[in-house]
Parts: sequence; structure tokens; C-alpha cells
Amino acid sequence: MSVALYPTIGLAPTQTNWMVRRFTLAEYHTLIDVGVLKPGDPYELLNGVIKFKMPQNTPHASTSSKLEKRLWKMLPEELLLRTQKPITISSQDSEPEPDLAIVLGPDTRYDDNQPTPRDVLLIVEVSDSSFEEDRGEKLQSYAAARIPCYWIVNLRAHIIEVYTLPRGGRNPTYRSRVDFTAGTAVPVVIAGKTLGTIPTSEILP
Repeated sequence: MSVALYPTIGLAPTQTNWMVRRFTLAEYHTLIDVGVLKPGDPYELLNGVIKFKMPQNTPHASTSSKLEKRLWKMLPEELLLRTQKPITISSQDSEPEPDLAIVLGPDTRYDDNQPTPRDVLLIVEVSDSSFEEDRGEKLQSYAAARIPCYWIVNLRAHIIEVYTLPRGGRNPTYRSRVDFTAGTAVPVVIAGKTLGTIPTSEILP
């Protein structure tokens, strides 16, 4: 679950009519630069709202680690796997930090900036306490940014949801969703090329 970060950082509002203060991407970066938000702090910017990221429980951490290991093994040299690192979506004042993202290389491509949607080929969110946001606001955000493929590793239902064919507009979404349950294998398709498959039994707890 994510909660909005209010202007009095770390304090919840005492009145129900409190308005959340929205931040531009530049303002968010300033908060990091001046040390109000420190590198590694559990926050991310989503549609102008600085949100707190819940700590990873054991199933979440284990699943992320297993998936990271398997994806690394099948990636060609020209692609990179980033874990819990920012993706800049300037058009939305967003800088989410997905659990995993496959992006274009080389490493030096990101010496002076974070990946943008044109660099991103696959985003993975491992989802338990954050499920509503991963299936809701984040899915819409990634679809609007035309991220071509989005996985939700749904620890609640023990399935891997694979979303493709993003659609923008007023109600952004993905036009295709395929669920991979126990006993199946998820194809890792990057830019139309299948790099391999990952059995769900090797990922899901």
C-alpha cells in the first residue's frame, strides 16, 4: 500500500479536507538534491504525489531475487536489468521505481539521466500489499507512457499477469492481459523476440 507524502513530511493530516500538495518532477529532484529526501529513502513520485513505499516482506523479497536471477541469465549484452531504480516519465510528473525493469543499454546511457519510457522494454512489479496501486494507478501510468510490456507478479492470487499492447488517451490501459498460473511458464518477450521462458514454479512462493 502507498500513502501520499504530505507537506509536513512524515505526518498525516488531522483534517479530512486536507489537500495533498502535488510536486513537479523538478521539485521532486530538488528535494533529493537538498537532502529532504535521501538516496535510498522509500519514496517515489507518481502523478505528482510523493508516495511512501512499503518495506518488502519475505515473499516479496524472495520472489524479486529469484526473478532477477533468471532474467539476468537470458538478457543479451545490449540490454540491462535495473532493480528498484527510477524511471522518469516527465509527461506525468512521475518517477516510479519498479521492482525490475529491462531497459536499453549500455550502462553509460544513464550517466546523466534516468531511463525514460522510450528506453524501457519491460517493467515488473512484485505485488502484495501494493496490489491495488500496481493494478490501478501504476498500470494506467505505464500504459499511458506506452511501456510495451508490464508484469504484475501477483502474490495474492499466485499468478503472473502479463500486460501488452498499451493504449493511451483519457483512459489508458493495456489491451491484452494473459495470466500464468501454477504449472505454466512465462515467455520473456522483448521487442518481439522471445528470449526464453520462466516456469512460474521457479518464481512464485
